[in-house]
Amino acid sequence: MSEHQGFHLSAALNGAGSHPAAPAGPFTPDAYARLVRGAEAGLLDFITVEDGPGRLDSGLLLGLAAQVTERIGLVPLGPATGDPLAWATRIATLDQLSAGRAGVRPRATTSGPEHAALVAVAGTPEGDRRVAELFARAGEFLTEATGAWDTEVTPPQGRPPLALLAHSTVPYRLAAAHGDVVFVTPADTAGLVAIREEVESLREAAGRPAGALRVFADVDVVLGAGQEAADARLAALEEAAGEPFTSDAAVFTGTPEGLADLLQEWFQEGGADGFRLRPAVLPDDLDTIVAGLVPVLQRRGLFRTAYSARTLRGHLGLAAL
Repeated sequence: MSEHQGFHLSAALNGAGSHPAAPAGPFTPDAYARLVRGAEAGLLDFITVEDGPGRLDSGLLLGLAAQVTERIGLVPLGPATGDPLAWATRIATLDQLSAGRAGVRPRATTSGPEHAALVAVAGTPEGDRRVAELFARAGEFLTEATGAWDTEVTPPQGRPPLALLAHSTVPYRLAAAHGDVVFVTPADTAGLVAIREEVESLREAAGRPAGALRVFADVDVVLGAGQEAADARLAALEEAAGEPFTSDAAVFTGTPEGLADLLQEWFQEGGADGFRLRPAVLPDDLDTIVAGLVPVLQRRGLFRTAYSARTLRGHLGLAAL
């Protein structure tokens, strides 16, 4: 299967998993590298990882993973703050280490006091104004940072793909103007269709050509060999957490076949170009994605049976820059 048939597939490998009660074992760079190798065995386009309190640096982790993998894309978090040239150099370094497999997930970022002030006026006209200003600053940062790839530092891909998470119009606009991938969080097929239409309208308004932006739907997944097994896993996690599992994205609980049905519907009827799956527990749900979901998708002709590109831009079918 060529890179341009079927849909794209990625995974978020954060901490012990996306569920708050995911059992947290000892976390080491070598353990993380094993997770990435497992995702590569499933032929995923890329994985994402985030920094945060108590977590190791995402760029350094993926620099190690670059040395023990060959094809999978590597996408660390990249808060849009600080020195744009230093930001561009960090990602260019990962692109060099991985021979053209790096991307980055920019995030509009506030200081502690600015965040508190923003929360205090959330949902008001003043809050809307401040959010718009925040994302406008992020856009200016990305223009300068990505411009440095053309003038100061030269990644093997030219421009590593930018993958942005967006939940509403203001971040959709940022992704439409600057992104190569946008992670969206629909609740159902109709919601995905509406998001896709809005994102495409904003991309066109930004003067970018059709096909410049890949729309990925995020889905949290709790998987089991049967529906009862999956439900039992979720119940045990919720009991441990003391509350139901809620997320900004849809939560799927069921079998690999059932997840394949959902992804196929969202691809064929919802217009998704791909998906970022968030395993509830690592490595359990990632292992099931690789050993259970991917073969189902391959049998249906929805996912590649081998890598045919060597860069992340190539996996995504994006024009070389």
